[in-house]
Amino acid sequence: MRFHLHRRDRIPPGGLPRIYVAGNEDIPWQTSSRWDGETLVIQRGVDDSGYVYVPWVVDGHGQYLLGTSTLIERERPYLLDVELARGLIQRIRSRLFIWEWLGMKTPPELTERLQEATRLFSRAATTQKDVAASAEAANKAIALALTVSEQLVRAYSEQTINSRQRQTPIASLLGVSLGPAAPTVQVKRQLVDACNIVQLPVGWRAIESREGKRDWKPTDEQLGWCQTAGLKVAMGPLLRLDDRGVPDWMYLWEGDDDNLVRLLLDHVKAVVSRYAGRVHLWHVASRVNNGQLLSLDEESRLNLVAQAVQVVRKIDPRTPVVVSFDQPWGEYLVDQEHDLAPLHYADALVRADLGISGFGLEINSGYWPRGSSHRPTFEYGKLIDQWSQLGLPLMVLLTAPSGDLPDPLAAKTIAAELVHSPDAPQQDSQLALASSVAPLLLGRTSVQVVLWNQLTDHEPHEFPHGGLFDGKGNPKPTLGMLRDLRKACGG
Repeated sequence: MRFHLHRRDRIPPGGLPRIYVAGNEDIPWQTSSRWDGETLVIQRGVDDSGYVYVPWVVDGHGQYLLGTSTLIERERPYLLDVELARGLIQRIRSRLFIWEWLGMKTPPELTERLQEATRLFSRAATTQKDVAASAEAANKAIALALTVSEQLVRAYSEQTINSRQRQTPIASLLGVSLGPAAPTVQVKRQLVDACNIVQLPVGWRAIESREGKRDWKPTDEQLGWCQTAGLKVAMGPLLRLDDRGVPDWMYLWEGDDDNLVRLLLDHVKAVVSRYAGRVHLWHVASRVNNGQLLSLDEESRLNLVAQAVQVVRKIDPRTPVVVSFDQPWGEYLVDQEHDLAPLHYADALVRADLGISGFGLEINSGYWPRGSSHRPTFEYGKLIDQWSQLGLPLMVLLTAPSGDLPDPLAAKTIAAELVHSPDAPQQDSQLALASSVAPLLLGRTSVQVVLWNQLTDHEPHEFPHGGLFDGKGNPKPTLGMLRDLRKACGG
């Protein structure tokens, strides 16, 4: 596929490798993108029509991953500005149709503003011979449509939460994943006020940093505090299927898959045997779809997860178990060869009838390469709809950066995206995402647990500026927003 665009800087630095084409299930194909003079050329191994997703700087908003409507291959280049405007408005109107069919009452002023965005797009689509004028109208349509979409999401979230509260108190749990170090007394007080569930880390690397020497003291102390504070406890992930999921000494066994699997399952057995009956949810495995755990291939990872679930169910048959997937939109498929997309992994586990109670979606928004690009909030609703078709409850783990300056304690391999455009007001992108996405999730009956995926930036951490507490240990505005949201929902 070939595209012209009026300004190259609409695609942010580093954006070219993140462009991809997806089919009807929104699963990305392996995609490569390059400049051929002034033409953007996007190639993949199939010639079916598809949706093109592009990181795009939106006036007054910042960087978002936007998608076109379905496009066919042709020699004549498309004008990318126009196609992204067409795709965004089409997606908003489709989502709004579904929400109104479910009973949403759309405020008249938002209907009018969406019509104005549609008129701007029509002007762009019919003036493409004048590229500059067409692109200007298209980008005005995109900016207005994005503003309207966020307002529509807010209205939908308020109405669905109010509807659920009229029927029965919202039972969804809202909380945070703790780090390996015990929180300070001050942090604990604020967490008790903001959360009704926490996730305790019991990864193999933390429990058995030295071979044969398991250290349970930090976990015992954190669990004791949770029980005293009346917080529900999700424990895990027991297995983290990436390069941070095993102790350093385990690399001596790389290539010996049988021994690796045996040792991993021994860790699962040890943790569950020690804490069975004292937790409310077992998070058995994370990053099942994308993690690169030593030499294990896709099939081996899937078999490992199945065996781990069986171990947990045998020792503790009463407590629910979940398995989670990161990058649930499947962005990593763009430049990697995988047989299964995240949803296909989950479907395979459902069909295996292992007794899995639900699935987790880990969405680290605004990070690359181990996260997901910022997307319009209504896309989260579509994602939940897709995963809800599996018929099991969902747990969503969220993270987003509160800034994009250097973060010395964060993982060096992960970068936060630029989250504001030069003409946009400086804003806390973490708070913006949490304020729009968290209410949307709590309004969905299929979402039963929402966890913020990083507690603090004050100790070594994975995602730059992703914690609820900053590098000095002070709470960020997101924590207060989550506290107020939990109380508003009656939690």
